[in-house]
Amino acid sequence: MSSDRVVFTASADKHGYDAEDVLYAYTHVKRRRVFLKNGDEYVKFTGAHHGDSLVLSIEVMMRIGANGRVTVFHVNAEQGNFWDKD
Repeated sequence: MSSDRVVFTASADKHGYDAEDVLYAYTHVKRRRVFLKNGDEYVKFTGAHHGDSLVLSIEVMMRIGANGRVTVFHVNAEQGNFWDKD
């Protein structure tokens, strides 16, 4: 998925989650970390998932560029080691 402000990369799409899943998780966030790297802001969060009783939450990583463009590059069912890596 792509628009002029949000890009959903192929790597974010590989587990079958979509922008609606990311938005739902973001509005039902459980944990979030924001950090700067090479001048860009990165947001890493876990949030509730809807529509699948086997996946209670998903993990998301995105970059917000200086121009305001959001690039979602990782979405998956929450894994145990998500908070141990950047």
